[in-house]
Formats: sequence, structure tokens, C-alpha cells
Amino acid sequence: MKKRILLFIIGILMTLNLGNNISYAENNGKVIFISINRTSLDEMLSIDRIKEELDSRGYIGLMNIRGSKGTSDIRSYASIGWGSRAYLNYRNIQFETLNESNKDEYIRRSGKKPKYINNLNINNTKSDAAIGEYGALPGALGMEIRNNNLKLAVLGNADTDSEQRREICLIAMDENGQIEKGNISSIDVEDGLMPFGIRTDYEKLINETKKYYDESDLLFIELGDTYRLDLYRNKLNSNTYNSMKEKIYANINNYLNEVFKIVNPNDRIYIVSPYPRLEDFRTGYRLSPVIIFDKDEKGILTSSTTRRKGVVGNIDIAPDILNYFGQESNAMLGRNIDRISMDNNIDFLTYEYEKIVSTYNIRIPTLYTYAVFQMITWIISVIFIFLRKKISKKLFNIPINILKFTMIIPFALLVEPILNLNSEISIIAVALLMSLIGYFIVHKLVKDDLNKIILLSTLTFIGILVDAATGQNMIKNSLLGYDPIIGARYYGIGNEYMGVLIGSIILALSSLFEKKKISRLLLSIVLLVCVIILGYPKMGANVGGTITAVFAFLFLIMKIYEIEVDIKKIVLIMCAVVLVVTAMALIDINFIGSKSHLAGAIEDIIIGGPIIILQIIRRKLEMNLRLIGISMWSRVLILGVIIVGVLFNKPSGILKSLCEVYPSIAKGWQAIIVGSVVGFVVNDSGVVAAATSISYVIVPVLVLIMKDIVKSKSQD
Repeated sequence: MKKRILLFIIGILMTLNLGNNISYAENNGKVIFISINRTSLDEMLSIDRIKEELDSRGYIGLMNIRGSKGTSDIRSYASIGWGSRAYLNYRNIQFETLNESNKDEYIRRSGKKPKYINNLNINNTKSDAAIGEYGALPGALGMEIRNNNLKLAVLGNADTDSEQRREICLIAMDENGQIEKGNISSIDVEDGLMPFGIRTDYEKLINETKKYYDESDLLFIELGDTYRLDLYRNKLNSNTYNSMKEKIYANINNYLNEVFKIVNPNDRIYIVSPYPRLEDFRTGYRLSPVIIFDKDEKGILTSSTTRRKGVVGNIDIAPDILNYFGQESNAMLGRNIDRISMDNNIDFLTYEYEKIVSTYNIRIPTLYTYAVFQMITWIISVIFIFLRKKISKKLFNIPINILKFTMIIPFALLVEPILNLNSEISIIAVALLMSLIGYFIVHKLVKDDLNKIILLSTLTFIGILVDAATGQNMIKNSLLGYDPIIGARYYGIGNEYMGVLIGSIILALSSLFEKKKISRLLLSIVLLVCVIILGYPKMGANVGGTITAVFAFLFLIMKIYEIEVDIKKIVLIMCAVVLVVTAMALIDINFIGSKSHLAGAIEDIIIGGPIIILQIIRRKLEMNLRLIGISMWSRVLILGVIIVGVLFNKPSGILKSLCEVYPSIAKGWQAIIVGSVVGFVVNDSGVVAAATSISYVIVPVLVLIMKDIVKSKSQD
């Protein structure tokens, strides 16, 4: 009797499992990934079949191509397949179709039984990947596909007449560099009128696509010709280039017509350019197009990696493919790609792309100019202070007003994106105009210089906090923010504005407390709100900034409450830092699930162990050391430190006297300096945060010293 009951239960479970498989098959089809490498967004949208499909369905987006330690075709392909930013050099891959001559070679090198396609250099591939900063696992997608009993095949290459270009295999291979089936070596034909005398054999590719579509769950296809054309471009004139390009895209269009004939309604098709054209890359168009055809829906792409409409990371493709099959991988840093319904998706994306590129192209020149302008103003002001006896009091108003003007620039750069401009000239012109108009209004409404500084600082920190709490729509597009092309950060409060925020809020609150406009309690509450917004994963999402803020804010609070800051207090501050950061991580992991940088780091440490902590520390140190040598912000920081050091000693007692007149503001300056030191140590680009925060010490110090000089001259 018991045996019959057991068999009955097993039968029910098998039926339910079979039912689940049937349901899965009904609701999901197959995935086809088509690589049209070195293709721009405009070129992809000009392909007739793609354009025809996009009229009624399809999601489009722009993909960040960043790998580990820079960008290249091979690193983007690897990042797509491994779900993490990958480091890899071309010489360290060699994908071959199995034959008698390479069979023993692969076994000898790997100790594994070969499959139909094998990476003979798999050991070098793994060694390269280990040098990367993000712990990418080679073959992560292929491994998950194999482990879940799904079938995968690869077709095509981008070989030239002198070298193999089979990066498409990096997406599909497993951790042993193996691919079960496909055709990567006999898919091209000689054609003397095409780049390198080679082109893809589209007739054969169509037949192979039909064959492997029936046999596989996933099919990865490299069309190859667009890549060869871009490599060969410098050998062509405009006529020959355009002629070849027209033929290539006509062939691609015909191929896509056949693909769309054979697919089923439940299939998902990815059409991706893993890397942009070199000409586009040089002119700032460094995001690559991604199109996903998924049933009959239409819109744009985004992901929790970027939290930005129309933009995804190359590391998001593999998790999205796995999600289609109901799977996931803990080895991947990328996130599933989200779809946002939008009828005018093409117009939206093209406008956004122009805005992104314009911001990218003028960002460094603008910030360089701003930094140099700051430094020149600081140096002139110090010279005025040392030559105060030889300079008339009227001339002092020039550097004083310029110094105060520099304080409104971060606020102007923050609010300029409200106008949603997308041309370089308009962005610069409006930012400058806003700065001038804003300063003129403040100058006319407020007479006292310290009150002007307080107002400008207050506007700045409130603007940053409000924007961070409401989706960072201004910071995301600000010249002082960050951009999706660089891809160091996509959301939250970046290090530039983190430094500005910490400097401006400490200066504003300590000055208001000096003037007895706020109480100790209110000061502490505002700082607490700032920490929450700065660290909360859905808002500021800045781990290093949170650590910096807790250190600097607790230091200020202790000073305001007349508590001596000794070793024990520093230990308590460090404990508070750990508590706050841990709380933010737990909130994200257990309640929000937004997968912020902090949550991702905690999960990586749990999975990878203590070595992940060492990788994070190494990455931060490497970034800061690199920036010290090349960043203009490092010069700003060094100059700021020198000025503070000089004014402590000469003119004799001048800074000490100022601190005695404004004791609470002086405590704020000390807290900013503490924040600059901590920010420098705990952030990837800490030199930037330290430089932008220390200006909130230098500017008020110089202004107040010169105002005191002017006052004393008036009394003479």
C-alpha cells in the first residue's frame, strides 16, 4: 500500500514537471544573436528590414562598450558573453574547428575532451581575464547554457586575409573555451571587390542558419563584412568605400529577410554592434546600437546597471539571455535588460544620443577650463593678500567677486540640463549664461559677502539633494556629473558632485550656525538627511561618498558640541561608518533589490571571498594614482593644500585670526579638510572629490581675508 502511494506521488510530480516543461516550451522560443560589428545607430536603422520591423515592434538602445582597463572589440565581445567587464588581448584567443591536427593540441593544453569548436589558447584567455579588475569569469554564459541542458551554436567570422577574427565565439564558449556546434571556418568566399578580398557567403549562411536554428536553443551569428569594411576603410577612397558599403548592407538586408521568415513569434532576436565604427569612436559616438525584437512590443531599453532610459551595458546582454530561459548567473555583474514602452522610440534615442555625445565631447574641455579658472583666481587672490599694502582697496573687489562667482558654477552646471539641450554650443552658452544671471541676482539681493557665500552654498547642496532624491535627472546630464560613454558611473551622485555636496553643506550649515540661524540639533538632522540621500541605493548610491560624509559630518558635530576628537572618537566614527554602510547594503539586498554598486560589491565578496576586497582596494588605489598624474583636479587639490599651508604661516597670524573671528565656520573648514582626506582614500577617483570639496575652504578663506584687508584699508 505504501509503495502504491509513493508511486502515485512520484507520478503526480512527474506530470507536474512535464506540464512545466510544456508550458515553458509554449511560452518561450529560441534566441538568435546577430552581430553586425562596427555599425552605427544610423546605419543599423537604415537597413530596410530592420526599419520595417521597427515601424511596428522592437526595442532599441545604446550599449556601453567598456571592458576592463579600456575598450576594444575583443573586450566588448568578451564582456557581452561573460556578463562582467572583461580584460582580454586578441593574441590570446584561437578558435578552431576540431580536426586531427588540433585535437591533441587542445587536449595537451587543456586536459579536456574537445568539442566541435575549441579555443586552443584557453589557458592564455583565462590568464588574461585574471588580470582584469572585475573578476570576470571566462565562458560564463556558455557554461550556464550547458549546465541547463540548452543547445547552442555559432556561425560566421570576421576573418581577414591575414588573421582570424572570431571574437563571436567568446560570447558562446563555456569555461573550457568549447562550443558544441556551428560553422566558423567555412562560411566565407573569395571576392576581389570586397575588403581583404573576402566576404561572407550569405547563401551558405542562410542554409546554416536554418539548419542550426532547428537544432539549437541559442544561435550566435557573426556577419563579419561590416567589421572587415571598417578595418579596410583607410585603404579606400569615398567612392569605393560607399560602393562596398552599399553591397554589404544589401546582403545583410537580404539575410535578415530570411531570418525573420524562419523565426517563431516567441523567439527573441538580438541585433547588436559590439563595437562602434572607428570614425564614430574618434568623434565621440562611442555607444553601440542594440535592437531586441521580442514579440510585438515596442520601446526603448534600459537596465538597473545604468538606470538610464535608452542605455544598457554590454555586460547586461548575457543576463538578459539567461533570463529569457528562466536562468541566472551569480558570476555575472550585469543585470537583466528592462523594456520601456514608447512609440517614438527612434526619435527619443537619436535625440538622447546627440545630447550624450555633446556632453561627452565638451565635458573635459569645460571642466579643464573651470579648474584652471579656479586655480588662476586662487593664485591671484593670494598674490593680492601678500601685496595688500601696495594694492588699492577697489582692486580687491575684482578677485573677491570672481571667487564668489566660481561658487555658483556647480549649481549652474547642475540645473542647465533642465532645458534638455543636445548641441555643444547651446549647452556651454546656457551654462555660462545661467552662471552670470544667477550670480547677478545673488549679488543684487544679498549685500554681505558671507551671506552670499552661505546662499550660494545652500542653493548648491539643496539642488544636489533634491535631484538625487528625485531620480538624478539633472546630475545624469550635467557636465560636472558623469556620462554613459565613460561608464564609470551611471546613476546616483558622482564623485564630482559628491565633493561639492559635502563641501557646500558643511560650509553652509557651519556658517548658519555661526550666525545663530540654526541650532545644533537642526544642523545634525540636515546632515543625517544628507547621509541617507547620499547612501540610499535608489538615490545617491555613493558608497565612498557615504563613508566620506559620515566621517566629515560626525567630526563636525563633535566639534560643534565641543567634544574632543581623540583616538577613541575616531574609532567610534569608523564604527558608525561600518554601521551605516552595512545598513544601506542590507536595505538594498533584502528590501529594494536595485543591485547598486554597494550591493553588488557585498554579493561579490560573499561569492568570491576576501580576494574581492583586495581587488576593490587595488582598483581604487590604481585609479587614484593614475589620476594624480593626469587629472587637472589633482592640481586643484595640490594648490588648495599649498594655499592653506601658506596662509597658516604667512602673512603671520592672518588665518589664525580669521578662525578666531569665525570659530564655528573654522570647525566647518576642518571638517571639509577631513572629508577631503577620507574622500581621497576611499573613492575610485578620490582626487576629484577632494578637489571639489576643498574649494569650499579656499574660496571663503580668501574672500574673508581680503574683505578684512579692504575693511582695514577703509579705516586707515
